[in-house]
Amino acid sequence: MNESAVMKKIVQIAHNHAKKSGATKVFKLVLQIGQLSEVIPDTARKCYPLAIGGTLLEHCKLEIEVVPAMGVCKQCSTTYNLVDQEFKCPNCSSDQHEILSGRELKIKEIAAM
Repeated sequence: MNESAVMKKIVQIAHNHAKKSGATKVFKLVLQIGQLSEVIPDTARKCYPLAIGGTLLEHCKLEIEVVPAMGVCKQCSTTYNLVDQEFKCPNCSSDQHEILSGRELKIKEIAAM
């Protein structure tokens, strides 16, 4: 995925939200990025400084929380981290699962003043 375009859009959303709320500065932005998201957290961090110029986020700290890719086995109902277990149930070795979390790409918090 093009993290640069994604970060520009996220910054635009945060900027517009802060501006609507009457803020003059955003000092913290917290994102949740799932392990199964197409956005790579380290690449997003590198793109962030280029996206914030000229916005209310210009001196804003970015925090990224990685959301684990959790799934539940359709065979035995075991809940497990899909990535850590290479998408195979650690209990019965089935590769049939339902994804519970890990696809997220969310703005969790915009701290402004």
